[in-house]
Amino acid sequence: MVETVKRWLLGGFMILLVGGCSAGGTGHEGMAHNMSGMSMEPIHVELSWSPEEVKAGEPVTFTAEVTQDGQPVDDAKEVMFEITDQESGKVLDKLQGTLKEKGIYQADGNIAEAGSYSVTSHVTARTQHSMPTLTLAVSP
Repeated sequence: MVETVKRWLLGGFMILLVGGCSAGGTGHEGMAHNMSGMSMEPIHVELSWSPEEVKAGEPVTFTAEVTQDGQPVDDAKEVMFEITDQESGKVLDKLQGTLKEKGIYQADGNIAEAGSYSVTSHVTARTQHSMPTLTLAVSP
């Protein structure tokens, strides 16, 4: 009698174990659906500014042209321009870029003193982050 009860309990436990493992799935099924429209191609960021020759204290427009697979990216989560003094390493400014037209993000600023600066555009878009850096020479 005790042996029969043990068999029934063991059988019931096995059914629950197998049923529980197969019913839940991995929990990642929705991920494939959510990312199905995303390209695996990396985003490309082209950093520039105008005017090309920047003078101390004068306005400058920083531009990040963001594309993926040759198409403009209009849904970037963040576009930020970071200006760093190359001599001191001090971050002088962080400017938020805004979408101006298809794939073109811009921010206006100015640099008070002549010198050499690093400009880094931090772009987060479509689960990716890109941060190209260029050197900007500011004349007096």
